Amino acid sequence: MTKVDIFGTCLTRELFNVASDYEVNTYLMQQSIFTMFSEPLPIDYKMAKSHDDYKFKNRMIYYEMNKMGIYKMLENPAEYLIIDLADLGRDILEFDNPKGVKLICTEDILYTLNSLNGKEDFRYRVFDVRNFTEQEIIDMLRRFIALILEKYDSRNIILNTVQMSNIYYDGNVEKRIVDNFIYSRLSFIKRIEELFIALLPNCRILKASYEPLLDINHRLGAPHPAHFEKIYYEYRMQLLDSLIRQDSSAEEIDNNYKLVYDREIKRIRAKRL
Repeated sequence: MTKVDIFGTCLTRELFNVASDYEVNTYLMQQSIFTMFSEPLPIDYKMAKSHDDYKFKNRMIYYEMNKMGIYKMLENPAEYLIIDLADLGRDILEFDNPKGVKLICTEDILYTLNSLNGKEDFRYRVFDVRNFTEQEIIDMLRRFIALILEKYDSRNIILNTVQMSNIYYDGNVEKRIVDNFIYSRLSFIKRIEELFIALLPNCRILKASYEPLLDINHRLGAPHPAHFEKIYYEYRMQLLDSLIRQDSSAEEIDNNYKLVYDREIKRIRAKRL
């Protein structure tokens, strides 16, 4: 059984729902490199409250506000660390009160802050991450990379490159997701990936030749640019497995998968909502 840690999103976590010989040791989501090293906004665990009161998300809120998630992961690291940078497309909250605090801007962080109103007079503004300078991004990436290299071999750090789509099918009719926030940040996320690879050239890179297929009935809610059909996760998991086991090439997997993938595309296009 191969143990992995994940710093990222469902883009990476969902891969391991189609794998039987891997164990997710620690999974951190909605933790941003852009907020990781700011001052904390200390709260008790019972005060972290996602909009659906889901325990895992409550724990992520608690980690983010107390700035402890990455350190929890590093206390007991797995052999491999798999990273995706999709959450770096999210805006951040910059606080004047408490001074120096930065939090990733998510629905659940805002929900928790609203639940704390009356106890504290929080003052913050929403900062568009695309306004960071390239040098600022490089400096934050360097600090993050230095931290993870304390516990992981650089060849055991895998960057899962972000793919998204805004197209789905309703009875052979192509439709698009409109006004979706995260899809609009894709080019920014891809630029951060380029900087990450330049700063950590020995990391392994997981990338796919095929475009993802949106699942209009995904268990996490759909349609969404990052919720895909099972066939795509199976394909990408094979690519990840080849990076770790080194017993096959991406080209071999692509060639073996082509007929299966093309058949699935035809079937998915015929699906109805």
